[in-house]
Amino acid sequence: MADRGQVPRPEAARNAAAFEEETPWCQKHQQIVRDEMKAINTRRETARQLDPDRVDACQMLDVVGLALSGGGIRSSATCLGVLQALNHHDLIGRIDYLSTVSGGGYIGTSLSTTMTVTGRFVFGERPAGGIATASEISDTPSVGHIRNYSNYLIPAGVRDLLTGIAIVVRGLIANIGLTLPVVLLLAAVTIWSTPLRSCLTVANFFGVDLADGALPQCELHHFGWVADRFGFAAIGTMVALGLLVCGGIAYLVARAERGMGPTLSFIYAAAIAFLLGIACDFARLLQIKQFALTLATAIIGIGLFFVWALKQSLASPEKRQEFRSHWPTAGATFLVLLAVIAFFEFQPFMLSQMFDVVDSDAIGGPVGGVAVTWIKAFAAIAAPIGVFVTAFRQQFAEFLKGNSVSSQWGALLVAIIAKVALWIAGLALPLIIWVAYLYLSYWGIANDPLEKCQAPLALVGQRSCLAASKSTAPASGNLAGKIAFDAGAGTFTAEITPQPAAPAATMEWLTPVSHVPAWLRSAASNIARQFHWSDAGSGYSHSLPLVILYALVGLLLFAISWSLTPNANSLHRLYRDRLSKAFLFDPDRSADGNIARAEASLDQGRDFMPLDRMKLSELYAAARDGADKDGVAAASKLGAPYHLINTALNIQGSDFANRRGRNADFFVFSPLYVGSEATRYARTEAVERLEQGLDLATAMAISGAAASSNMGSNSIKALTPTLALLNVRLGYWLSNPRYVEATARPQRRSTPLFLWSEISGRLYENSDGVYLTDGGHIENLGVYELLRRRCRVIVAVDAEADAPMNFASLMKLQRYARIDLGVRIDLPWTPIRDRTRAIMAENADKTSAQASPGTSEEASKPHVHVAIGVIDYGGDDKGYLVYIKSSLSSDENDYIRDYARRNATFPHETTGDQFFSEEQFEVYRALGFHMTHGFLAGDHDVAVGPGTAPRMARFTAAGETAVAEVRAALGLPALRRRPVSAAATEVEQD
Repeated sequence: MADRGQVPRPEAARNAAAFEEETPWCQKHQQIVRDEMKAINTRRETARQLDPDRVDACQMLDVVGLALSGGGIRSSATCLGVLQALNHHDLIGRIDYLSTVSGGGYIGTSLSTTMTVTGRFVFGERPAGGIATASEISDTPSVGHIRNYSNYLIPAGVRDLLTGIAIVVRGLIANIGLTLPVVLLLAAVTIWSTPLRSCLTVANFFGVDLADGALPQCELHHFGWVADRFGFAAIGTMVALGLLVCGGIAYLVARAERGMGPTLSFIYAAAIAFLLGIACDFARLLQIKQFALTLATAIIGIGLFFVWALKQSLASPEKRQEFRSHWPTAGATFLVLLAVIAFFEFQPFMLSQMFDVVDSDAIGGPVGGVAVTWIKAFAAIAAPIGVFVTAFRQQFAEFLKGNSVSSQWGALLVAIIAKVALWIAGLALPLIIWVAYLYLSYWGIANDPLEKCQAPLALVGQRSCLAASKSTAPASGNLAGKIAFDAGAGTFTAEITPQPAAPAATMEWLTPVSHVPAWLRSAASNIARQFHWSDAGSGYSHSLPLVILYALVGLLLFAISWSLTPNANSLHRLYRDRLSKAFLFDPDRSADGNIARAEASLDQGRDFMPLDRMKLSELYAAARDGADKDGVAAASKLGAPYHLINTALNIQGSDFANRRGRNADFFVFSPLYVGSEATRYARTEAVERLEQGLDLATAMAISGAAASSNMGSNSIKALTPTLALLNVRLGYWLSNPRYVEATARPQRRSTPLFLWSEISGRLYENSDGVYLTDGGHIENLGVYELLRRRCRVIVAVDAEADAPMNFASLMKLQRYARIDLGVRIDLPWTPIRDRTRAIMAENADKTSAQASPGTSEEASKPHVHVAIGVIDYGGDDKGYLVYIKSSLSSDENDYIRDYARRNATFPHETTGDQFFSEEQFEVYRALGFHMTHGFLAGDHDVAVGPGTAPRMARFTAAGETAVAEVRAALGLPALRRRPVSAAATEVEQD
């Protein structure tokens, strides 16, 4: 059953959209929360059972949520240590929700999988006697397996690297198969319009000349007489009338379902056809060689915009609407049309310059050479910049925000340089594609001036003939002579004698097709012989055959590429398979299916049985060995906390998100439901039946799809086309949950032309397929979905890369929570920032880093990694946020502090490094355990109180309300103070 939420009353149907937007999520989707509560009850004792039917909408729930942040393998290692510490203190059983993003989802999904199949925590053992006194734990075989795959992208070294490169190349070839047909068809249209070099300076409209007395050989068809006899305006009028009729029919067909339907599009198309007809006739009157149609359209546009200004002046105030009315839309459409016409008319100009460059030793001038050479040089420079920026796109995003430079002016300068580099990189690949199109067109156009300079002329005579035939460029040559100056007589004389040009280094007889590659000349000749065009002139013997060849190959490639599916050749599958190999396994079974030995895996060859086909819905299902009792099937049961896998729904083309500039919505995968507010929610089992490739490994990989052409609120628009064409696409196309169990048809189709949807950013929530990427592309902590469910206590692990310690993800979460949910978070995070900044600065200073921590001025400051803040849900509902931040306190173990001294950005090394060594993985895991265990055991301070006036406390000390409430939610004994002297107190556990 799809989520129905609350349906507006019939009398309020007109305000349904406003109802949807203004009604809180927890009220619209109360049934989702109730179903999740039923699932959570299957892990709780009878005394702690929740009654879903007695919970009001938007009421705070007495549940504990654990959020594991994004950050790639760095976050995964840190969160593993946190989970080990929680299990060490017997708290895993008290976690009701597990919300993960990106790297936190690696280990979070591994936790859900292993607990579901084994029924226990497999990454550490509880201490004997149940007293958590040890400051570290030993590895288990499961930890050893993950440690072996810390370098999960290329675990087998060169072999995996080569296979990965081969997969990347395959994806690039697939993308070429999607883009090359467009380039070939455009080149075919260009050659059809201007088959000869002499035609490049003749104004035309798709091969129909706009100039009087144009060369008849410039038309490879016999349609020109229609325009000559009736005029373009008449033809445009007839086409416009036909389109209006089609629009009327479409209106009658679609009126019952979608109002106007495509009628408006037909009306605009009719107006464009009529306008082009008038512009073409006007261009004939102008009698200019290049950009005639552009100039004619611009002049007409000036008149139309002036008429619009008069109309606006004479209209009454209530009819002067400017926002999304038809007149501004029509004006914008005209400007786009003018730009398209100018671009198309620019191509013959560039092709003409290319011919001049090739012939520059005989007939060319410097201007054409400069233009074409500049474009080639720019493409050559932009290409490596594009590769560099693409590889370091995350760092460039930080530069744009100015987060990496302390000086305000320095930050501004770096942001400007980064923005320029981004735009250069963004232009690199489109520019290369444009150059390819120019060359394909150039090879198809015959150099017809050479037909006048054929045998019996010698080679030098041929070049002189060609130079003479081009009146705009003087013949090339040299000047020689002598200059004399007689100082006594006061005279100056000069004798100058013209000298013929030196013969070319390559003595080759030129033909109209000398500039064409031999293989292409051969193909054109074969086609020409089939149609007996060999003696019909260069236009028919060379240009027309290439038009046919380009068109056939382009159409064939287009038909074949139509069968390419969105996810088959992206990098998603490579990423998913290697992640699942590392994190999804059955620790009770070896790779050969036998029972695994209870010893740590010390070599990569000893693997566990993979669980990469496990479905999301299996996280809440009957036990695999469950048998029917008395004819009743075993009930579904959770083996692990209810898992919310957070991703970002990219909807750059939609008003739903773009009114606030987010470009994305919160999309979640869970054992019961899949979807988002924008797409609505569908049952997970129903989505899995429709989407055969959707499983737990796929959801985990989607949540970590950090590199993509479209990246939600982190999208870099200048790089979007380049990233899409280079197949930097870790995202996933999923069938829209909105239409999984609905009878309504999708309003848009995205998947057949998925690549163009990604390039253009035309991604919508009401299309047949939706594009999902890393959950960190909208919120990187994973806390937002827990706030929606109004959890009483949320434990959040922030292990993102935050070297400046600006807490950017926390700030974004607070903003989203306040705007979307009306929830306010007050967290005293500044002590963590100040302590870690000081230690990282000391580590960066290699001289002072040699000093003992005991002599450091920072040694006396609190050892704090955790802050407890208040979540104000409104009314009397107040929850608590336990915030664990990747940070330093100088009391870590020896190898953590040693690594920190050698790596100044630890514990915030770049997420771009996904190739962790054993040392890297271990120091982050150990840090996660150290932070959490120190907090729970009371060895470290915890920041409490308001964010403006934080104070220090201990989790094992009484006296703080926030500490007491969190302990109660986690099922820990309450604390009370008992005086032992006039100046001291002692904490006693009840």
